[in-house]
This record gives sequence, structure tokens and C-alpha cells, in this order.
Amino acid sequence: MSEAVARSTDTHLDLAGVTKSFGATPVLTGVDLAVSKGSTTAIVGPSGSGKTTLLRLIAGFEAPDAGRITFAGAVVAGDGHWVPAHRRQVGYVAQDGALFPHLTVGQNVAFGLPRRGRAAAGRVAELLEMVSMDPAYASRRPSELSGGQQQRVALARALAREPELMLLDEPFSALDAGLRAATRRAVAGTLAAAGVTTILVTHDQGEALSFADQVAVMRAGRLAQIGNPFVVYTRPADQATAEFLGDAVILDAWLEGSLATCSLGGIPVRRPPAQGHVKLMLRPEQIRISADGPISGRVVETDYFGPETTVRIRLNAVRPDPAIPSEQQPGGGEVITIRHWNAMLARPGHELFLRVVGEGVAFPCDDSRMAPS
Repeated sequence: MSEAVARSTDTHLDLAGVTKSFGATPVLTGVDLAVSKGSTTAIVGPSGSGKTTLLRLIAGFEAPDAGRITFAGAVVAGDGHWVPAHRRQVGYVAQDGALFPHLTVGQNVAFGLPRRGRAAAGRVAELLEMVSMDPAYASRRPSELSGGQQQRVALARALAREPELMLLDEPFSALDAGLRAATRRAVAGTLAAAGVTTILVTHDQGEALSFADQVAVMRAGRLAQIGNPFVVYTRPADQATAEFLGDAVILDAWLEGSLATCSLGGIPVRRPPAQGHVKLMLRPEQIRISADGPISGRVVETDYFGPETTVRIRLNAVRPDPAIPSEQQPGGGEVITIRHWNAMLARPGHELFLRVVGEGVAFPCDDSRMAPS
């Protein structure tokens, strides 16, 4: 279930109970989403989760089976209303840019202008400069541009309509890593400067977290969690969301009050949802190598990535504490993943001492007890 959606007076786009099926196959089931004016929202989820369908409903390319879509205070779909795509003041940039190959760059951009303004070369130049492109490129064909340049032209064409809302459907996924990051920053800067409310659909978790003010995690046609990127990453709503958004260390733990006992020792938990047997989630960057201590493990394997190394460690069993009941005793033998900058220190076979920084997140198990209110 998605979290309660906060709506305020500056809500620019509001989806309530939006449902969509194609034939007998449900694609979206009761989606609620509020987007503030001038903000950037990223909808992230695996392939087939319904992200692009949701974007097409917002754009007006498809109609919802149920629910309501309100834009700029007016209902555009639902409650007996329907506003076609060309009247919604919405810009749309597809994954491949969808430029017209037989038109020049300038003609592609001009296509987005009102008919009376399509001959205005000055406006085309302004739009190209807005997306950090030299107006001299106006005479080139799309085939003469790099992938990142084509995406910027597609954005300029969409901005030509002066939209109130910009929809980006995986626009950077076909670009290589370095170009993707540069193009993403340029696009984000352009849209922020223009004050355009933006929704990005992506399957790239890092892209969603770095691009947006608000992240909505979609799974199986529902929004599993909506919130600030930092909160969604550090306090995911459930284990599936935690593992989708990035590497996660999941351990069996015993929770009493706000302290979870596991193979990494006693870990504080904020707002525990249950008591007793739980699954404890930590991010790899929370687990640090220490000079000594009661928690240790042996390096199994490493992956070197230059500035950091991913290290997999098999935890050693902790000496049993006779004061702790057997069902609460931490185990051992789990293999966890951490990140470390020193590849020489974390070699396979080395024994390392570990400590945990910050709080963990607990997810209830079937045999958990209700948390005290």
C-alpha cells in the first residue's frame, strides 16, 4: 500500500485512485500521487511495474478506467471529464527523443512552437541555448548529433510549447554512463530555471534519487512508497523497496523496545513496527571496518571499482551470552556486503572487525509481535 499522500495548496498535479487495465490484465491499481508546482518527481520501478502507463495517463495518451487526474486545479480525466493531450499544457520527451529524421534540428524545435511562431528563427535559437546547445546546430540533421544532443533537442522541442508540466520517459537510458550524468544535470538545470513541474520515469534507482525532490517507488501497479529521496532510501517502507533502491544488508534480529540484537551486535531502530523476531535492514555504507571489537568476519570476495571496493564478508558467530534467552541469541555465518575505500586492506581471507554507524530499519516477520503504541 502506498503511504498517505500529502496534498497542499501548491499541488499542481493530483492523481486519486487511478486504475488502468488492458483487457483482463490490470496495470495500475488505485494510484494516488500529489506533485507540487515547480517540483521534480521521479517514478522508479522495475520493467512492467506500470511506470510508462502512468505517464501516458497523465499526458492524455490513455484514459484511466477509474479514478481522477487533476492538473492545475482542473479535472482532466475522471468524474465525467476528459481533456485531450494537446490541451493539457504538457511536454513529453520519450526514451529515444523521437526526433523527425527528415527535419533539421531547427525544424524539429520549431515544430513545437505555435503555428504562427514556427518561422521565428530567434525563438529556436533561444530554445537551443536554453538546453546548452549552440544555435549553429539548427541546420544539422538528427543523425549528425550524439545521443545526448538529440535528447537536448527533444527537450527544446517540448519546451517550445511552454508546458506547465514536463514528462520524461526514461530519456537518458540509451546514453553511456558519463553522457547520461552530464545530460541529466543539463536537463534538470534547464527545467528548474524554467520553473517547470517535472515527472521522470526511470528504472535507474541512482538516477531517481539524484534527480528528484520526491521519489515514488512503483511495484506491480501500485506506489509502494512516496517521499523525499533521503527518507525513501534510508527508511524504506518494506524489504522489497529496500532491496530495489540499492544494496541492502538484511539480517535476522530480535527486537526489544528500540534495540535490535543481530550478528552485528545491538542496533538501534527508529519507530520499531514490531517486537520479537524481525528482519533488520542496513545499508552497506553503515558498516565500517574497526580496529578491534566483538564483531568480526572474514572476507569472502571483493569487487574493485576504483574509488571504492565492494567487500563480501562472512560474519563470525558471536559468543553466546548466558543472560540472553536462546531465541534472542544472534547467529553467525551470514554473508554481508560493505563498501570500503582501501582495496589492499579488504583482501579475500582477511579477518576484519566491524562496527555499525546509525540506525537500522526493522521489517516485521510472520512471528513478530505488535509494537507497543
